[in-house]
Amino acid sequence: MKKLVLLVTLVCGIAWSASAQQKKPVTVKIATPTVQCEQCKKRIEDYMKHEEGITKVNVNFKRKETTVTYLKDRTNVENIKTGIANVGYDADDVKANEDSYKELPTCCKKPDDQ
Repeated sequence: MKKLVLLVTLVCGIAWSASAQQKKPVTVKIATPTVQCEQCKKRIEDYMKHEEGITKVNVNFKRKETTVTYLKDRTNVENIKTGIANVGYDADDVKANEDSYKELPTCCKKPDDQ
């Protein structure tokens, strides 16, 4: 009987330890000043949801900010900013990839570049 109680206690302790080690998602807001329209929103959201560790992406083009929820043990804020820049948009201090920016439709470019 003592062995059974010890075994149950050990199994419960291991299960509790494993669940305590799981990371909770982190949410960050990133300034995306070059987003212009629904197409920009769709491009960023479609691209970012395929990135490892990203659980949720929401682009608010009216406020010019992107909210990203991610797993801290799988990615980080710099990788997220780089991903947005690779789509062709500025992300905080990371400038858009020039080649990607050139491929954007006219409506998604800054007014002074059209």
